[in-house]
Amino acid sequence: MNKPTVERIAPAGHPERQQTFMQALTTEHFTLQTARAVAVSEGNGRTALYVGALSSTLVALALVAQRSPLGEVFYAVALTVLPAVLFLGLVTYVRVLQSSIEDIVYARAINRIRHYYTEIDPSQAHYFLLSGRDDVRGALANMYVRDSWTQFLFTMPSAVAVINALLAGVTVALALMTTIGTPLPVTVLAGMAFGTAVLALHLGYQVRRFATMKAKVAAVFPSGRPRPTLV
Repeated sequence: MNKPTVERIAPAGHPERQQTFMQALTTEHFTLQTARAVAVSEGNGRTALYVGALSSTLVALALVAQRSPLGEVFYAVALTVLPAVLFLGLVTYVRVLQSSIEDIVYARAINRIRHYYTEIDPSQAHYFLLSGRDDVRGALANMYVRDSWTQFLFTMPSAVAVINALLAGVTVALALMTTIGTPLPVTVLAGMAFGTAVLALHLGYQVRRFATMKAKVAAVFPSGRPRPTLV
């Protein structure tokens, strides 16, 4: 694969083109900042909607349990409502993950523009505190976050994945207890095993999506490498 080269769109001697290009970069920078804010806001809103729906469902099940303590009515309501909430959790997870990936891509695009700003007058580049490296590592470095697999544990999609895994495990455990009538220890272990499998699927999907994003969006100014030659 050929290494990308950087070409100045506004060469010396064309001040009108250079000014137009700077205006376009400034507009693009502002648009990307707005898009990042929208992506983060949507992810937070969808997560809050899901957690609110789950909380309301648990309150409703508690009220049902007061009228029918672990009876047929309770199991019927639980096995009707919990799968619906789990479906909401699955679609919420997918969309929140998409928003997280969008945020990283927008951050990388902003870093690429910032790198051009530092090229205008390299002697004044030290006034830009944030990095102009447009790979994932550079984007995370501007957030003071390490590019490590452990970072997946602190993302919003991972939090939704844990909730989905717990909800899936509880739903399966209730279904086994109602239909087969398995002993409580076996039911608990089955629910834990199913919830762990669901969590593993969530995290595997998340890692694969981020890896795909890294592969599709090539970095022109990667971290830890010398700046490409301008032509």
